[in-house]
Amino acid sequence: MTTMIVLFSSVGAHVPAFKKEKREEANVESLVSRLNYRGTSLLIFSMCLMVTCPEWISGTGVNIDCMHGGSIPDSVINNYCYIQGTFIVPRHVSDIDTVPGRDNSQTGVGPYDPLDPKEELRVKAYYQWVPFMLFLQSLMFYTPHLFYKWAEAGKVKNVLGSLNLFVLNRETRSGAEDELAKWFVESLGIHNVWGLTILLAQSLYLINVIGQIVFTDMFLGYEFSTYGVSVAGFLEVESKERADPMSMVFPRVTKCTFHKFGPTGSLQRHDAQCILPINILNEKIYVFLWFWFIFLAILTSLDFLFHVGHASLIGVRRMILSKKLRTVPKFKVDKAKIDLDLICNSLSYGDWQLMYSIILNMGSITFVEWMQLLTERLRDLDDEKLRTSDTVPLISSMQSKIK
Repeated sequence: MTTMIVLFSSVGAHVPAFKKEKREEANVESLVSRLNYRGTSLLIFSMCLMVTCPEWISGTGVNIDCMHGGSIPDSVINNYCYIQGTFIVPRHVSDIDTVPGRDNSQTGVGPYDPLDPKEELRVKAYYQWVPFMLFLQSLMFYTPHLFYKWAEAGKVKNVLGSLNLFVLNRETRSGAEDELAKWFVESLGIHNVWGLTILLAQSLYLINVIGQIVFTDMFLGYEFSTYGVSVAGFLEVESKERADPMSMVFPRVTKCTFHKFGPTGSLQRHDAQCILPINILNEKIYVFLWFWFIFLAILTSLDFLFHVGHASLIGVRRMILSKKLRTVPKFKVDKAKIDLDLICNSLSYGDWQLMYSIILNMGSITFVEWMQLLTERLRDLDDEKLRTSDTVPLISSMQSKIK
């Protein structure tokens, strides 16, 4: 137990997904994204560690314990049944046979005819793969973050410089704000490819969480999709008649058949009833994951729609900037120096994606000062375009008269 505590406590120091963010680094991903790649990865990885420690579940420290009436050593039958996989009889998990004691000893455990070709048996061996699946899923939830970091390429951090920190020196802050405003106006229109790549990386979080639901459903024999609903409905049924859906997906007691040759060479069949204490933990893990995946899928869908909306709709952009301005005391905001309509209408898709990431990492005062400088620069750019457009027709007219 002490070893496991030390292991849990040292995970965050060595795994990038679990490290705390440095305050001086720009944060370019949303809270929902961090909940995907950091919170969910840590959650599933912790579950993976839990199911690899059978001593937490059973006092003997084994994953399976089989009862049989033959002369086969317990270790042999236990190892065989765990490796080969146990099974249940589906007709004993439905209708009247669901209740133990009527025609079965446990849910899914009852007599069957091995010679009847119509007799259906359902092998329940995926409990062997649960730790590997959980570890793989933990990595898969972290993968979109790696793609996002590659797509973002540290651009926001490099552009911001020190403006994501609280700069006490007003002259230093003003100089950095002016340089950022000047560069931003000069680079308008060149960030579209970067912005589309960022949106694609953002969509991977949604694709991943939906894919994990489908992937888990396939792994559990297509019983995961209705697992949470079945468990919730199980609590509303009378205790005498209800069948525990958790025992159906992760049976605690199963059957196993061991064949061996007898002293005279005849084939002997040994029927064993196996207890799977590991499934007590597995069933609760996947109940939690069912509700968590549904909750995460809804949050991630809304987050993705929000990113698409504020990147595509000018009205949403203005609403975001106005909300940011309301965090600043009114006496510090000079509305004459900030033209939100001009700013929003001047930005392409990629320009806004970059601006949105920038303002997320700016303090309120820095944001207001930068908005003022940006408005000034954009007005100068419009005046320059107007002068250029007025000069070109005049030059063309003079050239035509000379000819």
